[in-house]
Amino acid sequence: MIDWLPSTSHEWEIITRLGSAGLMLPVWLLTWTGVWWARERLAAAVWLLSLGLAVAVTLVSKTLFIGWGIGIAAWDFTGFSGHTLLATSVLPILFSVVLAPQHRAWRWLTASAGLMLAALVGVSRVALGAHSVSEVVSAWLLGALVSLCTLQALGRMKPLPRLAGAAALALLLLAGRGAPHLPTHEWEVRIALKLSGAERPYTREHLQQQSGGPRGRAQQEADRSIWLAIR
Repeated sequence: MIDWLPSTSHEWEIITRLGSAGLMLPVWLLTWTGVWWARERLAAAVWLLSLGLAVAVTLVSKTLFIGWGIGIAAWDFTGFSGHTLLATSVLPILFSVVLAPQHRAWRWLTASAGLMLAALVGVSRVALGAHSVSEVVSAWLLGALVSLCTLQALGRMKPLPRLAGAAALALLLLAGRGAPHLPTHEWEVRIALKLSGAERPYTREHLQQQSGGPRGRAQQEADRSIWLAIR
């Protein structure tokens, strides 16, 4: 039992906001701009390209399922968790370049703290019933790869401009009161339906039917039981 984990839906919703596009994209932009100004041009390019590729993969996975019903029924997988991906791709770099820009050992330690916080964001997605365990774990691994590539490209950088670092950290405090909302899911549905020509989006229930109905529902309940067991 882990007593310090959130116990109410409201608390999980606060944590899940740390992965929302409305919050993470501005935080990423501020941090990326700081990395560029610190003349870490290689790291900035690696972060931009790797995150862009990871986001593209995530969008493709969701579009294929929403528009065509292409998923993995045995894993209850309908697409990578966008919240988990963004949190894992942004928070480790933010913590490392703001808190320990010139010390490699401390940089990796602070990045690890970011990875753990991002993992908690992933747990919140399962707790709130938004994603399955497979969707969260795969997105966390994809985001961790983005962070790893970026950290490897960082040199002994100068401290970030105070405005960029302070503003990025300040934005995280918005999670407690409500992050700016971007209707990303609605956009994904519109794009998928436009491309596929389908009248209605495929849902997790369709995937469960592919896996034999009760078995699919049992898998989803098993996912939810994981976070309940560790509370």
